[in-house]
Amino acid sequence: MWSKISGFFFKGLFTLLPLFITIWLIFFMFNFLDGILGGVIELIAGRPIKGLGFAATILLIFITGILVTYLVGQKIFKLGEWILYKLPIIKSIYASAKQVNDVLFMQKTAGEYRKACVVEYPRKGVFSIGFVTSEVADEIKNKANEDKMVNIFIANTPTPATGFLIMVPSSEVKLLDMRMDDAFKYVVSGGVLKPRS
Repeated sequence: MWSKISGFFFKGLFTLLPLFITIWLIFFMFNFLDGILGGVIELIAGRPIKGLGFAATILLIFITGILVTYLVGQKIFKLGEWILYKLPIIKSIYASAKQVNDVLFMQKTAGEYRKACVVEYPRKGVFSIGFVTSEVADEIKNKANEDKMVNIFIANTPTPATGFLIMVPSSEVKLLDMRMDDAFKYVVSGGVLKPRS
């Protein structure tokens, strides 16, 4: 009897698990985006208004997208960046975040770099999705006794802004045909959002 009950429970759990993960990710993203401008709105309104910070952040992202499409908006954005680069502490954080963003999403370099890949990490038989960013520095290749190595950024789930760098021989890297943004969504969603085939 107990085995039948546990069988029903686990069958139900595994059926609903993708839905639970999806709901959790939606709540995570909602709370994260709501918190960006939520504090500012609370200061202005005098009380917290749930969801208004989320709506304001989405609107800000949309307006920024429109502005940077045109020359005037690009100049305003560059001025803002110039100010950030003049501020101590903030400039180093912003510069690092911008460098990762530019390498992964903004640069249009052809060839094997700026591509999603699969690599055996953190051990043999276990695979991780990574993003090939560039070739490893010559000094590191020489010390590792490898002719060709590549830098791979492994993004964390569900916070892809953080992650870590691994250096792998090119022969052990399997490049993927999927687009970078599809691979990124796959990582962020914990495998829930499958890439378009």
